[in-house]
Amino acid sequence: MRIGELSARTGASVRALRYYEEQGLLQPRRTAAGQRVYRPDDERVVSTIRDLFDAGFCSSVIAALLPAVSEPGASAAALQAVFDAAEARLASERRQIEQEMGALAELRVRWGLAPHVRVRGEGGDHDTSPSPEAAPSDHRDRRLRGSPPLLP
Repeated sequence: MRIGELSARTGASVRALRYYEEQGLLQPRRTAAGQRVYRPDDERVVSTIRDLFDAGFCSSVIAALLPAVSEPGASAAALQAVFDAAEARLASERRQIEQEMGALAELRVRWGLAPHVRVRGEGGDHDTSPSPEAAPSDHRDRRLRGSPPLLP
């Protein structure tokens, strides 16, 4: 099947499919004219890739996971170890975020700033005023990016 058909079947954009190929996650065959041709099982592979991206894995970790996930005799212990490591990393990030939120709350109190409240106290509806603009992101990336390979 061609890239447009795979895109329609999976819901992944053509651009995403090209990115997956660039990252080595998909390996379509090429026609003599250079057009990509996908196998029927690539539909399942794209679904797995999208699930792993949604779970917070980066393309380099997904590349390491795909062969293990795709093989019928995949080692459940190896997959379990990768998912346990990912869960531990996310829990660590959550703790860090909670610490930073606590530090912000302490600074609000110390500097006499009102707490950020979004509910009216007089039995009315929720406050409809817009949320404040988010501060620019810092250098830390809170996803599973740039980590060393998790599979041997």
